[in-house]
Amino acid sequence: MARQNRSEGWVLTFADLMTLLFCFFVLLTTLSTQPKNCSGLEKYMKESRSRFVNYELRSTKLSCIVSLPQDYLFKSGDAELKKEAFTALAPFFRKIRELPEHKQDLMIVEGHTDNVPIRTKKYRNNWELSTSRATNIAMMLIKKLEYDPKSLSVNGFAETRPKISYQDSSGNPKKGKELQIARKINRRVEIILTTPAESRADSNLLFDGLEK
Repeated sequence: MARQNRSEGWVLTFADLMTLLFCFFVLLTTLSTQPKNCSGLEKYMKESRSRFVNYELRSTKLSCIVSLPQDYLFKSGDAELKKEAFTALAPFFRKIRELPEHKQDLMIVEGHTDNVPIRTKKYRNNWELSTSRATNIAMMLIKKLEYDPKSLSVNGFAETRPKISYQDSSGNPKKGKELQIARKINRRVEIILTTPAESRADSNLLFDGLEK
């Protein structure tokens, strides 16, 4: 009987180990699927709703995304911030910096235009326009609000990522008022707050093209 108990002991130990591993992986999966914490920003925007007309806050697994309506930020076809834009934006960006959950976040500034082609002396196309708009907001954050440049990133997407489709439910191009509404919504700047990727210094070198 004693010999039998000893032989069964490893089974119980193994079962305990498997139970612990199972709990560990359940916990790991749960943590990995938790959405990005946007609660502080959500509360602030809801409490100051009148100041955020036509703004939008969305959350994903990795990011908090704020859409800023373009019309009060820039004139049509231009990337220079309107004078009143800083007054409107400054409290919002100061609040982001105060929230503990965003202290270590990377802020990505994305510029988006509508689908009207542009070619001016300053901007040859919507790619240049959207990138310039995002860059000017980033420079405002650095110069006027003392954001750390290392915490910012800039992207310009022109008209390639519309928020509202330019086609109706039948797949036909929108016209008239529907088209104007879609263009107005798609002209925007998006602020994305996300956990930074791992440092490039910690990456594994797979190819080195330096001449030997």
